[in-house]
Amino acid sequence: MIRIQGLTKRFDEKHGIFDVSLEVLPGTIFGFIGPNGAGKSTTIRHLMGLLHADEGSATVMGLDCWKETQSVKAKVGYLPGEINYPQDMTGEEIIRLSRHLHVTSAERERKLREVFPFDSKLKVRKMSKGMKQKLAIVTCFMKDAPVYILDEPTSGLDPLMQERLIEWLNAEKASGKAILMSSHHFPEMEKTCDRAALIRDGKIIIEEDMKELRRRSTKTYQIELRDELAATRLAEVMGDRDGLAVNVEVSSTEELNTMIRRLTEFDVVSLTSGTDELEHLFMQYYGEEK
Repeated sequence: MIRIQGLTKRFDEKHGIFDVSLEVLPGTIFGFIGPNGAGKSTTIRHLMGLLHADEGSATVMGLDCWKETQSVKAKVGYLPGEINYPQDMTGEEIIRLSRHLHVTSAERERKLREVFPFDSKLKVRKMSKGMKQKLAIVTCFMKDAPVYILDEPTSGLDPLMQERLIEWLNAEKASGKAILMSSHHFPEMEKTCDRAALIRDGKIIIEEDMKELRRRSTKTYQIELRDELAATRLAEVMGDRDGLAVNVEVSSTEELNTMIRRLTEFDVVSLTSGTDELEHLFMQYYGEEK
């Protein structure tokens, strides 16, 4: 659905994107991760027909993103990283304009406005960042497109709206849509993406299935013991002590089983786990390439 092959755009010797390749299949979400200036937005601009590559190609559903940009735009729902609607227009006027510019679904619009509610009578200049983001989500997805390109889609959203967007994205994926999502928010990547790539200095330095990345990422467990002496003993062999608690990092099933066996020797009060540290794993790759 989305295919980028050997895409290169040189702004100068150090800036641009270089030999970028990736593919997004139907019914999948591809996570595009990287620091500011890494090349994510430049890549997306090629897909939207806003930049012409020096080398390589970018296609959506077999259509060339530069030569057939109008046809590509008709098949893509786009959520930009920076929302720049006319400041004196109301949310309702923006939605009405979107209906005029694109083939939209009234049923999807109704459902989106229920899931991501906002005051559509307000002018854009009076909207909060979160409200403008919800307006952008509504106008993006009311277009029932086979392909979506999303740049930092949860930016400005509160936790409840973030979870609702994650649910919406997973439903879109289940219906067969192909989604390319650029984000710095790792929890949303873990909950939605099937595959992810890290880009740095215009080059992709790792691309992997999310299941494999989760398998290789670390998890931190906090173990609270009955007394300080026991906590000291446990910390000496497998972690860092914080009062009666010991923090243990586990990065494989073997390490997890070793931890469980050792805990049978102690009087454990509680055992809690954090989320997978996918961000830590990516930053390890990021650091190794420097």
